[in-house]
Amino acid sequence: MAVEIAARLRATIRGLEIWQAHPYRRAVDEPPALWAEGAARLLDYGATPEARDPAGPPVLVIPSLINRAYVLDLRPGRSLLRWLAARGARPLLLDWGAPGPAERAFDLEAYGTERVLPALEIARRLGGGGPVAVLGYCMGGTLSAAVAARRPDLVARLVTIGAPWHFASTEGISGGFRAILRAQGPARLEAMLEAMGQAFGAVPVSLFQMLFAFVNPIQAAVKFQRLARLDPASVEAMDFVALEDWLADGVPMTAPAARDLLVDWQIRDLVAAGQWPFLGAPVDAGAIRAPALIVAGRNDTIAPPPLADPLARAIPRARLIRPATGHVGMVVGSHAPARVWRPVGAFLAGRPA
Repeated sequence: MAVEIAARLRATIRGLEIWQAHPYRRAVDEPPALWAEGAARLLDYGATPEARDPAGPPVLVIPSLINRAYVLDLRPGRSLLRWLAARGARPLLLDWGAPGPAERAFDLEAYGTERVLPALEIARRLGGGGPVAVLGYCMGGTLSAAVAARRPDLVARLVTIGAPWHFASTEGISGGFRAILRAQGPARLEAMLEAMGQAFGAVPVSLFQMLFAFVNPIQAAVKFQRLARLDPASVEAMDFVALEDWLADGVPMTAPAARDLLVDWQIRDLVAAGQWPFLGAPVDAGAIRAPALIVAGRNDTIAPPPLADPLARAIPRARLIRPATGHVGMVVGSHAPARVWRPVGAFLAGRPA
């Protein structure tokens, strides 16, 4: 056993060394920004070389606030946005950026009114003034569903990928962690987040990295052992490094938004209860009138089925698909084009998958 432990430790260290020394650097030409406010930009993927129709039907894409938006445009061959653009859609990515002075006091309500609604209005103008499709990934999917519920007049179609909704589950390590925090009471976590905001201007990236590590404590060791077994010059190794670079390139979150996410969502479970206020009133998923496609990965550990599936049950016209993929794998994995991108593209175009 000692020999095996030592071998795996060496493989983990070797994988880390390969990652740190790998020559890959992301070199992707960003599309032009149609609008910018504070740290946020609205990037037009209809203007990329891959786009089939630069004036195609707009799709407002809302990513997570926790990680960089470019996971949806990671690198050639691993870009959901360019794939959609090549099939006639006009993806408009709301890139939140890293929060600066303009966003320091933003909670999720402010992000909705000051960032999402203006971006949605631009998408509507480009589409002729009517409702448009909205696609959200991770907590951006939760925000997208909230927009569709609060402003059903603005959303023609809704897609969420890996969007958490119901946080009651205590399954697994992350569920147990939620249970511990609930037992201690939300006030302690609120005070900690407020102190971080005052000390650092925002909640540091390291807090969220620590929380993700709680979900699967041995994941880092296993994945770097896998890299050690790959040819560093292979496409698989390049994909690994690109994704790992993205994971390491996190952004802080404003203290009020972190409080909404970690206390009101995770601890109080206000979203599924219909008590979370957004765009001026509590969110009721039953008010969503747009056709909806909910993509919930069977192997997702960030938004596992007990957290993601209830959104599909709460929306009157929702269709649920459950690909055998993980959270990030749904947008950049080798099986993502067949299992996720293709049904998403068909749904947005109004075709059967």
